[in-house]
Amino acid sequence: MRPSLVLAPLLLATFLLAATVEAQNSTAPPPPPPAASTPPPSPPVVSPPPPPPATNWTPVADVNDPTIQQVAQFAVRIYALSTTQLRMQLLNVISGETQPYNGGYNYRLVTTVTGGKKTQYEAFVWGILGTMSWKLWSFTAIY
Repeated sequence: MRPSLVLAPLLLATFLLAATVEAQNSTAPPPPPPAASTPPPSPPVVSPPPPPPATNWTPVADVNDPTIQQVAQFAVRIYALSTTQLRMQLLNVISGETQPYNGGYNYRLVTTVTGGKKTQYEAFVWGILGTMSWKLWSFTAIY
């Protein structure tokens, strides 16, 4: 058998198959439109930007306030543990300032301690009252 005779039925079958597929595609109904009951997506809600952070420090009215004492105690204990000055203890808070920041407050406190290399330190602490989110940013010797 000649090769052209073998290929002729194969070419004819391919042509017919292509024509059938083309006819099906051209007579196929268009896809249905989207359902009218589905509302279009709403635009994203854009909230106003947060207010700028407060830059003013407010003096602490009462350095014997339990919250201020607790913040100072936290600062002394964390510093003592991090420097192995384990005998360091808070005597009192001399002065302090607060500043709202990042959902909590910054505290800048001047403290007097015993058992340390110096007696007065300035502590800079950030925290959120009533949570476990507290950080001692610095604890610097003054005297």
